[in-house]
Amino acid sequence: MSNWTNNAIQFPRLIAEAQAIGLFTESAMHDLEFAMDLTPDEVRELVSRACDEWDNIKSKLLKQDLL
Repeated sequence: MSNWTNNAIQFPRLIAEAQAIGLFTESAMHDLEFAMDLTPDEVRELVSRACDEWDNIKSKLLKQDLL
């Protein structure tokens, strides 16, 4: 399976990159909280977990020279 088709890589990447370019504005976060029926802390935790996961993936891929 290529990295491109690997959801375990691409989903956290998508969230981390969206966060990095500022897509998670206060308004967007409020909309996500409502749409997902989560608290603000839960949404922030999900974004944080995705960013941490993407950082871990990048580190592993760089060690393997696959990024």
